[in-house]
Amino acid sequence: MTIERFVRRHPAVLLPALLALLLAACDGGSGQPHGGEGGGHDHATGQGSPEAAAERPSRTVTRFNDATELFLEFPVLVTGEASRFAAHLSWLDGYRPVDSGRLTVRLKRDGQTVAGFRVDRPTRDGLYTPAVTPREAGTFTLVLTWEAGARRSVHRVEGVRVYPGRDAVPADAGGGGGEGGIAFLKEQQWRLPFGTAVAAERKLRATVPATGTLRAAPSGDRRVTAPVAGRLEAPEGGFPEAGQPVKAGKVLARIVPRLGSGTDLATLRVAVTESESEYRTARRERRRLEGLLAKDAVPERRVAEARSRERVARARLAAARRRLAEYQDGDAGAEGPTGVPVLAGADGRVVELAATPGTTLAQGDALMRVVDRHRLWLEARVPEAEATRLATPGGAWFTPTGYDRRLTVNTADEARLLSAGETVDPATRTVPVIFALPNPGDLRAGTSASVRVWTGKATRSLAVPQAAVQREAGEPVVYVQTGGESFARRPVTLGIHAGAYVAVTSGLAPGERVVTQGSYLVRLAASGDSGTGHGHAH
Repeated sequence: MTIERFVRRHPAVLLPALLALLLAACDGGSGQPHGGEGGGHDHATGQGSPEAAAERPSRTVTRFNDATELFLEFPVLVTGEASRFAAHLSWLDGYRPVDSGRLTVRLKRDGQTVAGFRVDRPTRDGLYTPAVTPREAGTFTLVLTWEAGARRSVHRVEGVRVYPGRDAVPADAGGGGGEGGIAFLKEQQWRLPFGTAVAAERKLRATVPATGTLRAAPSGDRRVTAPVAGRLEAPEGGFPEAGQPVKAGKVLARIVPRLGSGTDLATLRVAVTESESEYRTARRERRRLEGLLAKDAVPERRVAEARSRERVARARLAAARRRLAEYQDGDAGAEGPTGVPVLAGADGRVVELAATPGTTLAQGDALMRVVDRHRLWLEARVPEAEATRLATPGGAWFTPTGYDRRLTVNTADEARLLSAGETVDPATRTVPVIFALPNPGDLRAGTSASVRVWTGKATRSLAVPQAAVQREAGEPVVYVQTGGESFARRPVTLGIHAGAYVAVTSGLAPGERVVTQGSYLVRLAASGDSGTGHGHAH
């Protein structure tokens, strides 16, 4: 039994103890409360006195941009008095503390900088502590700019008041949102696996999971066989090699047909005469059918068969003349290369060779295999239990083995749905769904893939990553970040599941940030009193 499963079954016994161990480990094993002896925020003023700082209310601000998160704590600003800021900066990618670079704090009014303050390096990883001493009272925009080389990250806080004196500071001037709720400190977030994401509207599709295989389309997977019995010979350009690309009309080989066993001159002459007659008859029939085809009186298949019979007859005639010439030690009129030509039949690449020149073959013997990868079939096998959700799938997402990105099959584009679960395989208890699609890259026939088959139309819904959802007593719950170190437990109602995301139909608002990695640790922090206290000793 895993630790997580044991904790889920015995929460009252282990949750407080386990959380205390986690937080103690993040505090470096000192055994002291996180905020020091009193467990509170120690933000020094210009005189460095905790008592003096306590006389002014403190503000907390949390801001996000594309790259970083700012969690800022500072005493309410008063002209002429230094206020020690505690600016926690975290990289959103990987949720690591910013450990280098300079931080500039500016007070701006009407777009003009009124005062500026800078520190060249963090006090410790993730924490900058500039001292800010305003010279003018009023309402300002607080701009914090982090820079390191060519990289830059800016956070703006609007409506920051600077009071003319302490006696002008109202009792409710502190705060800033995010206080209370579940406390999970920056030092824990940085040292444990942690991450967040914004709840936002997304285009979602309901899907069912499947295992899949990419195959060459039947027209693009051709097994070339001997059209007649005879001896296999290399064509004029040489015999093809495995891996060689070929065109549909390319002659891959020639087969010299067998004649009768007699070797006397009369028999060979009769064979030439018979072959000439057979060739003339085949040629007349081909011409007659081509004329009828021009009038749409016969199907094209009949003409193709007639052309094939003519080629065979011409090859037999050439072989008969050659045999007669060899017997007479002269040329009896054979023209050009002899033997029945074997054509590729489709563009592709030779992937297998089953015979070599000089081999004696029977009609229908395998020669080689030619595969065209330009068009593929994706055969997805949906579990029988999920098959009831299939109607007429409009597409699928699939990730081929060895690929780190998801590809799309969409019948609204160039793909076609060939089959949608007509039968259940008695051995695997799965239902096949087959799409024909152009090769989206250089995928190989036979590649396996993880597939999500669409079962409905795309709809726009508020969604969060599936990793953000915890199940507590069977109820879906997410943990919302209400401030830099404050979180709230939020029961939610879920909608459709689509790949890595799930729709949320109630309990969450667009723009709220949910914990996606480490949500179970936040849940531990919410369970009972860990005895760790809350706060920093900056």
